[in-house]
Parts: sequence; structure tokens; C-alpha cells
Amino acid sequence: MEAVAKLNNYPTSPRKMRLLADLIRGMEVEKALGVLQFNPKHPATPLYKLLKSAINNWEQKNASERVEDAGLIVKTVMVDGGRVIKRLRPAPQGRGYRVRKRSNHVTIVVDSAAASAKPGKVEEVKEVVAEAPVAEAPAKEKKAPAKKAAAKKTATKAAAKKSTDKK
Repeated sequence: MEAVAKLNNYPTSPRKMRLLADLIRGMEVEKALGVLQFNPKHPATPLYKLLKSAINNWEQKNASERVEDAGLIVKTVMVDGGRVIKRLRPAPQGRGYRVRKRSNHVTIVVDSAAASAKPGKVEEVKEVVAEAPVAEAPAKEKKAPAKKAAAKKTATKAAAKKSTDKK
């Protein structure tokens, strides 16, 4: 059974947060916590706390199981753009440059490794692919290049050049 944790409007650009989200996606929970704990990037701290929250949510749903025995993995990490605060920075000659202070929404889904595997689905897909008929592609016909048309164009260009030279 999966558990979800969300973080809304965290004031870091989504691009910076996605760098760390890509690191931990699909990892075991203990390993992902270690990666985030010792990562020097700024968004590592809120992601670490959010992952701890997701683990705690999973423990609340599954009171009878232990995290160590379940083999939890980070199933999905989604980083979406949030609210953008627009400010003006003074610029030369009375102008103002726009500064966009971005924020993001992060969603982490944690699930046990055994539940996310689902071996039955893979076998069904293999059976469907084996039964599907294979269609042959029709042979393509090659066309001869139109060289005569190019020769006519050069002939007309030469005639036009001669007529302009006589004037």
C-alpha cells in the first residue's frame, strides 16, 4: 500500500528541485535518505523532510508492518511549478528588469517493493504481443530524379543572360 506526502509552494525553482528528485527516484528509502542527508544542494533539506513524512504516512497506514521488512522504495517524485512572484529590479536609465521568484510543488509516493513489482501484468503483455499479427511494410518504389527539368532551367538562364548582354 502506497503513501503520499506533498510540499506546496516551496521557494526554490523547479529546475533545481528536479535535479535532486531525479537522484532519488526509484531508490530504496534508506539509501535515498542517505543521499539527501549528505547532499550539499539547498533543496536537499526539504526533500529529506518530505521523504521522512512520506515514510511516516506509510507507517500510519500499515501499523502492523515494519519499514525495514517492507523494503520501501521511492515510487514516484513529481516536481511541478508553483506560484511565481514577480518583482522589479532597478536597471540603468530608469528602466526596470523583471525578477521572477519561482516556487514549486513536490509530491513523493512511497510503496513497498513487492507491491510495486506486479509480475502478473508483465506476463499478460507478453501474451498480447505474441498474438498480435505482424504486418509487412510495402516496398517503396524509387523514382528517377528529374534531371531534364534542371537542364531546361539552366538553358533559360543562359538565354536570359545573352539577351541582357546584347542591350
